[in-house]
Amino acid sequence: MESANSTMILITGPPGVGKTTLVRKICSNLQEKERILQGFFTEEVRGQGTNQRIGFDVVTLAGKRGILARENPADNLRRPKVGKYSVFVQDFEDLTLPLLDVKDSRSELLIIDEVGKMELFSKRFESAMNNLLKKKTPLVVTIPEKSNLPLVEQLRKSSESVLYKVTKSNRDKLPAEITDLITKSLLVTK
Repeated sequence: MESANSTMILITGPPGVGKTTLVRKICSNLQEKERILQGFFTEEVRGQGTNQRIGFDVVTLAGKRGILARENPADNLRRPKVGKYSVFVQDFEDLTLPLLDVKDSRSELLIIDEVGKMELFSKRFESAMNNLLKKKTPLVVTIPEKSNLPLVEQLRKSSESVLYKVTKSNRDKLPAEITDLITKSLLVTK
């Protein structure tokens, strides 16, 4: 599974299996080792007073938060949709695109949770991802388990990537295994 020239860790698995939780644990492990990380997570948003999911937010590793998608947004603007969710492309771009511009960054590793249908409504995000791949920027990326999105397939087929499929039976051991791979490989040098 491990490759000496890997620059990308891909994490996939069914919805709700714990991909984001896994990535958060990897980030915590790496930050304890004083690694410099940059990137974002995608989080579910629950309604106040209910446990019902109403959308998704994007949260940077620095704690900044922006809207990715909402069910029945109050502003009634026309937005692309995934299922019942309206995607806030501009909000997503405003928060994430500066993180993907790593030319002046001290970051050793870029965290992208996730590359999926909602995120790929942003052509600017897709272009930034393609640039990162060309530059062989060290990445940890979550992707959908099943997808016909060209960029997701390109990530899967890249010779630069190592793919981990998260399951309920392996999700507790993967943070240490992936952290170990990252610290031992050429992904992050220090």
